[in-house]
Amino acid sequence: MQAALRALKDGNTAAAIQHFATARRFLPTDAGLLHSLAILYRQERRWAESWSAAETGLRLQPDSADCGAARAAALGCLLLDQGAASEALFWLRQALAAQPEWPEILSQAAEAAYRSGEMTSARSYLDRAVALEPDNRTLRMARATILLSQQIWMPGLQDYEYRLRPTPGLEVLRDGLHSPRWQGEDMAGRCLLVVAEQGIGDQIRFAGDLRDLVSLCGRLIVECESRLVPLLARSLPAITVAPSRQRRNGNRYVFDYGWLAELGPVDAWIEIGSLALRLFERNLPPDRLRR
Repeated sequence: MQAALRALKDGNTAAAIQHFATARRFLPTDAGLLHSLAILYRQERRWAESWSAAETGLRLQPDSADCGAARAAALGCLLLDQGAASEALFWLRQALAAQPEWPEILSQAAEAAYRSGEMTSARSYLDRAVALEPDNRTLRMARATILLSQQIWMPGLQDYEYRLRPTPGLEVLRDGLHSPRWQGEDMAGRCLLVVAEQGIGDQIRFAGDLRDLVSLCGRLIVECESRLVPLLARSLPAITVAPSRQRRNGNRYVFDYGWLAELGPVDAWIEIGSLALRLFERNLPPDRLRR
């Protein structure tokens, strides 16, 4: 058991599962041990094994609220993974009835409710989850999806900013970019750089905000995926378009901005996905082009 606890402390869930499984051979009737296994299997998205461990624990200790909640949670996650959202929501609600302050399952319940068309419930679950873990990037991004789909712009766009929070095991460096990030200050007569992020599809989607941005700054430079350069240059001749130059070293993505030296000084920069928030702050909502 001590080896399992050390593995958990080191963040090695797979090793912890192995140690707990070994301990189970010596403690086959320990419902608490089975509950721990159910939790660890669920963290590894091994839903069926999580359900089996919790079900076995519940048979050994029928009045165990922990095992009952773990079984319902595992079954709900398994059904959701198989595309049965309505059935999943039933079991996830059972789990939350026993343990209402459970961010992981609140998130799963929100996903099940969203897929089932229960938008109010989906938002309620995520509001509760975010209240428990306000800095959780995954929860914020999930809530952003729901809020923006309902055209609840400001809270949704603010949640969407959490995509920029560091991702464990992944690092993004912008080499040669020394200007401050644009916080919405007046850019009249100044140069703004819009930097690339995400994939080509996302860049196309966000490019609709560039036209309104032109009038807000003295000069606009846009970095984008190289295949988009001709399209944006033809569509928006008033802007300077440059291809993104990036490389990957293991888990590190490096964007090279040495090319900026040829274009003169840049006063501020902003990610293309954050333009919608900056423009909304100037009373230009994301749906303005559809009105």
